[in-house]
Amino acid sequence: MRGPTELIKENNDKRELLNTENERVYEDLLVYIRTDLRVDEHASEEILMDLLDHLLEAQEYKKNAADLFGDSPQAYADELIANLPSQKRRNIYWLAASGLAGLVGWFAITYGIINVVFSTFTAWSNEVALGSILLILLTVSLFGTLSIRLIFKIIRSSIFKPKNQQWKFYVKSGLYGMVIFAFMLGIAFLFDGIGPVVHVAWWAFLLIGIVMLGLSKGFGKLSSGQ
Repeated sequence: MRGPTELIKENNDKRELLNTENERVYEDLLVYIRTDLRVDEHASEEILMDLLDHLLEAQEYKKNAADLFGDSPQAYADELIANLPSQKRRNIYWLAASGLAGLVGWFAITYGIINVVFSTFTAWSNEVALGSILLILLTVSLFGTLSIRLIFKIIRSSIFKPKNQQWKFYVKSGLYGMVIFAFMLGIAFLFDGIGPVVHVAWWAFLLIGIVMLGLSKGFGKLSSGQ
């Protein structure tokens, strides 16, 4: 049985055979279904592949996406989603662990790079307060998870809308990103120096980041049943 990764790769290759209009409608359906976190990933990729095969077949007979999906692709997608199996709880946990490990990994790598750059031009302390770092990571993890859900919700609300209305999506996403960034900076500033202070070399942050990104990739494969 083909896994989600294989299905996604095959889908990417086959989509190039669609004409411009059919590709636009199909990609709206694809994003709408993929960003619904409630449904099983493998089942959603299988149904997307079936839809693509049917659309390519219809295209050969000079038919378009409207002939296959009707006048309301969103209603068509909602009906499909309602009949798809839900994401298994175990897979959700692995997906959450993957996201958390990824956030920690990128945080560590970014901090390590900043450490190297700033230490080149000025005196830079390698001492970190463990309590402050833990609090920042918890904040990043919490708001990172909430951000993913909210951004997916915003994306889904913008699909199937006229192009001249999609600017609202970019405004909402930008404002939310600025608020979250400002909040995390405030947490870092207000709770600086909490807990025991330890000396951590820049390369240790990079190493921790690489390990966490590796774990994130592994957890991601477990979440998709590979």
